Amino acid sequence: MCFFLEKLANTERHLDVAKGHNQRAADKTDELKQLNKSIFRPVVTWNKDGKRAAQEAKIQSRYEEEREEREKAMMDIRDSQARIGQAQTYGRGRDGEQLAGSGRFKTAEQLNTRKDQRKRYQFEATASDDEVEDELDDNLGEISEATKRLKALGMAMGSELDNQNARIDRIEGKTVNLDSKIFANTERVRFVLLSIPWSIGH
Repeated sequence: MCFFLEKLANTERHLDVAKGHNQRAADKTDELKQLNKSIFRPVVTWNKDGKRAAQEAKIQSRYEEEREEREKAMMDIRDSQARIGQAQTYGRGRDGEQLAGSGRFKTAEQLNTRKDQRKRYQFEATASDDEVEDELDDNLGEISEATKRLKALGMAMGSELDNQNARIDRIEGKTVNLDSKIFANTERVRFVLLSIPWSIGH
């Protein structure tokens, strides 16, 4: 599951990087178009400082948007790994040991309570009967705990699959959007290149 999450994260990261490169290519296309116009007539730019400030604000805004997208992708990965890790360690302590009161790890109070309950159903209790009963109780407790862990893991995986399906839909949307923008940018570059008078100086 973690391998799948890393693959999705890498795919989304590469899409975001490609989106940034495409936006910079669009800016360069605009510059090329402006330079192509200035070959035949001088371009007088009014309010250069204002236009430069607007361009810098646009670049800064784009950078912040790209950073937010990267941070969101990383948060998605960390959240997914935390949810899966929490489901895998259900019923266990931080060091991986089974918590007291589950399976064979009973407190003294729980053992005494179990013996008192058992006395109601035994006619002549012997030590071997108690050992067999204890083993049966412990085995049933372990089966119950394992079933609870499997249930928690299954529910976490189901929830995680829903989250990842939503993420795949988001990646698909980014892919379609980027494909459209790359196509439009390619057409703009082709138009600019065709409009350049290559015969100048010949």
